[in-house]
Amino acid sequence: MNRALAILRIAYSILKIIGSLLSAWIVIKWNVRKARKSFEDEMMKAGVSKEDARRLSEFFAVLEGQINSLMKAPISLRERYHEEN
Repeated sequence: MNRALAILRIAYSILKIIGSLLSAWIVIKWNVRKARKSFEDEMMKAGVSKEDARRLSEFFAVLEGQINSLMKAPISLRERYHEEN
């Protein structure tokens, strides 16, 4: 009984962590999307063409990629460690 309870607690904790990571990923994606759109709108209000504003806002996509790679870094480090051993 104690063993089954321990397994259920572990499973619950893992699911909680996965849920937190997933929600963080969704929030980051949403906020980057909003920031990029707002930046484009402000640039167009300032008189910059739509194409130039989109080109300038691509920085936000690069930033999002860097954030995603930071989130994935522990996984890739673990895989490298297992490949070496």
